[in-house]
Amino acid sequence: VCGAANNQLAEHEDRSRIADAGVLYAPDYVVNAGGVINIADELHGHYDHDRAFARVAGIRETVANVLRIARDEDITTADAADRMAERRIEAAASS
Repeated sequence: VCGAANNQLAEHEDRSRIADAGVLYAPDYVVNAGGVINIADELHGHYDHDRAFARVAGIRETVANVLRIARDEDITTADAADRMAERRIEAAASS
């Protein structure tokens, strides 16, 4: 299941419920990042289609990393996406 809008899961426990049911879930804020990426490129003052497209193409790798983290750490994909986001925020704050 690919989340198509914000906050697809009604309750935090739904993460485990869908995983326990054997459903592979791709969190909405991961798969729908293209719009935010595109807008962020526009904020540079000069929109560069190729630069924006290259960054959007990275969503595929991000989803693959979320799936890998979920598998390696035996957690839900939603929890893996959250951990990945938290790690990125921490890294940006420390740089």
